[in-house]
Amino acid sequence: MNKNHVSILIIESDSDGLKEIIRILDANSINTLIETAEDTDVALLKIIEGNHDIVMIEYPTKGKTGAGIIKFIQSKLPQTTIAFVAPSKDYAAEAIHHDVYDYLLKPIKKVEIERLLEKVLLKKSNNPLSRINELIENKQPDMRLGFNTIKGFIIINPEEILYCKADGAFTEIHFLNKSIELTFLFLSKVEEILNPYSFIRISRSIIVNRNYIRKVYLKTNTVVLTLNGEEFEIQGSRLPVRALGKLYLD
Repeated sequence: MNKNHVSILIIESDSDGLKEIIRILDANSINTLIETAEDTDVALLKIIEGNHDIVMIEYPTKGKTGAGIIKFIQSKLPQTTIAFVAPSKDYAAEAIHHDVYDYLLKPIKKVEIERLLEKVLLKKSNNPLSRINELIENKQPDMRLGFNTIKGFIIINPEEILYCKADGAFTEIHFLNKSIELTFLFLSKVEEILNPYSFIRISRSIIVNRNYIRKVYLKTNTVVLTLNGEEFEIQGSRLPVRALGKLYLD
């Protein structure tokens, strides 16, 4: 990030409060690049991809990821400044417990945001190499995705996924190592996330990694995935399986 800019992610569920923060930031003389998220679950992917200078977190947090996102930022992006945005001083002790020392009260005052921006900009100007080193050290060789699960959340490479299967309002993610994670997402949302990668839907309830497709049986609408010599037969639906066959034969 350019040292003359401050990149900010605002995690805020109240639309009016969010608009007011953005209004104050836009009116400031310091150049800011702003992203927003309505809760910590939405914010997780943006944090993984963004390397923000500031993450302003509504506290108490909203979302299943919860306070885990604070630990994630502190361990993976230590140069990022975390600021709590709280309705009262009642959570100040919790902020200190999380090693968060920037604490803004709602409604946020212009002078408080200006003080935070100036602090972070000075930090970047005085130590520009630390930001470069941080980006290099934390850069992953492949794209990483985050999914909320019944146990917390996982960060994975999409190529680690063999196939995904709908389970009501949830989705089973089946990995190459034969482990299974249950995520709090409909299959349609998982498909949207995986759309840039090599995945294809073969029925209303199944999407598969195209890189592991080895056989397609049109009579039975069956797709066979092969991994390390082991075959996995996945039952598809007539139209998508025929479209799959046409894709490879044309």
